[in-house]
Amino acid sequence: MAGDKTFQLEILTLQKACLREPVKFVVAPGQEGVFEILPGHAPFVFALKPGALRLHLPDNQDRHIAVGGGFLVVQPEQTTVLARSAERPEEIDKARAERAKERAEARLADKTSAIDSARATAALQRALARLKVASYLPVSP
Repeated sequence: MAGDKTFQLEILTLQKACLREPVKFVVAPGQEGVFEILPGHAPFVFALKPGALRLHLPDNQDRHIAVGGGFLVVQPEQTTVLARSAERPEEIDKARAERAKERAEARLADKTSAIDSARATAALQRALARLKVASYLPVSP
């Protein structure tokens, strides 16, 4: 059955190998928009922007990973994400991500100082991605 096909996904950062397991598909935040990788996708390299990767696993569960930009490389039997950072929901400090979001928003709102708006925008995107992925963490009783 076509829906049962998987491919190997590997997520790497400079600090760690974050994940290596089979998936049914991946939805990723590309520089040109959101895109989906399915088994049998043609080889390609996509530029990623900070955001949330959605991984659909063989057991039909979804997993989310916050990435801080990078590249997604599709090969015939494996797809590799080379990310600036990658965090699972349980690894994210929500309070810290909220403070980073507030700092980035304040920098972007301050029109009087000479700020690097591209850097502040990227920081805001990373913080928003982390907060989105952290929201997928199940609440403990």
